[in-house]
Amino acid sequence: MFVLALGLASCRGDATEELPSPADSGIRGVVTSGPQCPVVQAGSPCPDEPWEGRIDITAGSDLVATVSTFDGGRFSIAIDPGTYRVQPRVEGPGTAPPMTVEVPVQGYVEVAFTVDTGIR
Repeated sequence: MFVLALGLASCRGDATEELPSPADSGIRGVVTSGPQCPVVQAGSPCPDEPWEGRIDITAGSDLVATVSTFDGGRFSIAIDPGTYRVQPRVEGPGTAPPMTVEVPVQGYVEVAFTVDTGIR
């Protein structure tokens, strides 16, 4: 009986070491919005600003996760490896096209979005 229990514990430990944890892979990035001024002039910069909001992550037609931006428009989410569509959820004026990303088995894929404010 003791040998059987030891054998099962040993197998379980090996299987866990081979599988990456969700924290080993994911998506992180930054979202800004711009332009912020109708006309940018030399000597009077008008940089894009950090965007605050939520980002939807889908696989196929299924919503897998939603994450909010924090400090400076940044976001980060641990997620299983695979192919995902990432898109800021823009409410009101502005647009941000989706981006398709491949999350690796280990590591994070980095993305950057600019929400187009429509100011011209």
